[in-house]
Amino acid sequence: MTKLKKWAFYICVMGLTIISMMSVSTTQAKAAIEPGHEIKFNIKPEIFKESTIVQVFQATKKDDVKIYFYDTFDQTFLHNDYIHRLRVYKGSNKMDITYKKRFLNTPLSDAIAETANHGFTGSESNYKFELDSKGDHRTFTISRKESLKTSADVSYDTVDTSAAKKRILENSPKKIVNWDSEAWYKNTLSQAVVYGPANAMTYKGSFLGHEADIEVWQYKGDMMVELSTKLDDAAQAAVIEKQWYEQLLFAGYLSVDQRGKTAFVMDK
Repeated sequence: MTKLKKWAFYICVMGLTIISMMSVSTTQAKAAIEPGHEIKFNIKPEIFKESTIVQVFQATKKDDVKIYFYDTFDQTFLHNDYIHRLRVYKGSNKMDITYKKRFLNTPLSDAIAETANHGFTGSESNYKFELDSKGDHRTFTISRKESLKTSADVSYDTVDTSAAKKRILENSPKKIVNWDSEAWYKNTLSQAVVYGPANAMTYKGSFLGHEADIEVWQYKGDMMVELSTKLDDAAQAAVIEKQWYEQLLFAGYLSVDQRGKTAFVMDK
């Protein structure tokens, strides 16, 4: 409980920090790359079964999904802040591949400057720039999602690793491939193995008057339930994060485990 109280204080401070980032300097305020904000909390899986999710969050179930991650045995991509995620959907011919570059333990202004140095302007409609907030972590990310159709060897029922890696390479965005070097990227991907699949159920609902996404992940006998919302405005995001945290803590819903979903699968 002491740890959670400290975290509450930390969130308040970070909220003020996020707001202040908008006016650090004239140059920073006019930065072309302005990230959105995703607020995430893990809630207690022993409490939030499907019926409770529907009741507490006025939620509607969306999809059954299988999620795969691709990296080398020693997680070369992850150690260099790349994530490759494949999602396939039950009862559907759709799938999506997400390419993500993240900036762990990097101040937002530095992360944005590095992103600009790699040719991003902020006007790229097919990329998403986001500041992810979960636990005591604030991580700037660049991601791109490619929505594709399933095939005989990549579907909800079966995913062939070689075929999946081929689809990842064929659809990989140039700015991700060339972030370090094309040769390094292709060589690393050629050595990748599969992590997963995690089985997930996704829901759409609301919490304290704000839209909410709920995902229930199961992997190797463990379960994680994540509550999240996305906002464009930094000040509003800080307020909602504080409100959600306080209510989740008061209601006894907040989990002490605030891992990210990638770590939930790839750390096993």
